[in-house]
Amino acid sequence: MKIATNVHRDAFGGITISNLALFDWLKDKDTTIVGIEYINSRHFLGAVIFRHYLPSFFSHHIINGIDIVPRYSWETTSNIKKRWRVLIETTKKVLQQEAPDVVLINGTYSSPWILAQAAHELGIPIVLRYAGVLQKEVVHKGYFVRRRLLGYERWIVSSATAIIFPSALCKKVVEEDVLKHVVSQGVIIPNPVSALGAMRRRTKKSRFTIATIGRWTPIKNFQAFIALHTKLLKDRWPHRAVMVTSYWDNKFGIPETIERKEPMSQEDLRKFYQSIDLLVVPSHFETFCNVAAEALVHGSSVLVSENVGFAEVLKQAGLGRMVIPSFENPAIVATAVKRIAKTTLTKKERDAVARIVRPQEIHENIIRVLELVLKGELLK
Repeated sequence: MKIATNVHRDAFGGITISNLALFDWLKDKDTTIVGIEYINSRHFLGAVIFRHYLPSFFSHHIINGIDIVPRYSWETTSNIKKRWRVLIETTKKVLQQEAPDVVLINGTYSSPWILAQAAHELGIPIVLRYAGVLQKEVVHKGYFVRRRLLGYERWIVSSATAIIFPSALCKKVVEEDVLKHVVSQGVIIPNPVSALGAMRRRTKKSRFTIATIGRWTPIKNFQAFIALHTKLLKDRWPHRAVMVTSYWDNKFGIPETIERKEPMSQEDLRKFYQSIDLLVVPSHFETFCNVAAEALVHGSSVLVSENVGFAEVLKQAGLGRMVIPSFENPAIVATAVKRIAKTTLTKKERDAVARIVRPQEIHENIIRVLELVLKGELLK
């Protein structure tokens, strides 16, 4: 089977990590990948994260939209299909050249939209793997922008023969807020995470380390992490606070007592997970949350809200103590952190989560969905 899919070189993003895990699993099997990447920069370095794949397995096509996408923003430009026609046609040429059996769309943003348009016009089956609900990502924008982007997201969803949701929460939100009807050909498959090595035995430290990780965007709600840190300082509760993000905006009143770290490689990130005590995920909404899953299987406790898809995995594994209703009240969040600090994540609990997000079964289920679509059969 030959699969065409949109790829991104940002190794810090959840979509990229999930893609790489699937590619690594497929590289020794009878499947090939056509990676299509859309670039909006005048200058860019080669994508190091894809270099270890043999050309016979992974063909990498880069389409540059620097003179189109920034000029005609899909948030404000009418008739975007006409404005971005050259990108759609270029993508169609790639698909005609490569002749994939199926197109796997990752996410509902501009790059997936272009690839979906090209595949739809060529009659290639489309499977959508949800990786962020666009309407949730742009909730802070104006009404007309949200309405325009809702139309794009709704079209991507409706163009797909089948949809893979990373959580029941994601499926529910898409059905209620995007489509306004039930998805008939949808399946829930969590994102995969590998538990590498044994759990590191944690030693007693004078300060409990809390951390948060992610892109600096409104949906990540970093202000709640800052409020939590401020509340813990006010309570004179000894702790260390760390933020791992690619952007740092001082206008949000970030205290100097919070340490900042730049995004890091997956290997360094694994070591970071093992150095902290608690990963805090204050996001307003997450379809799954790869970093929470990664942190836990590498031995760190986590704290998420019920608006995060990974909460379903935690509850299934008997770790409901790591889930709170929301991050709206810093006092309630601080109490939850202090409660978690008194407990220890056991190997049995870690292994229970690791089994749920084990890559082998997850990737088999993804390939099964693609095969059913190619056979014209309904999802079971």
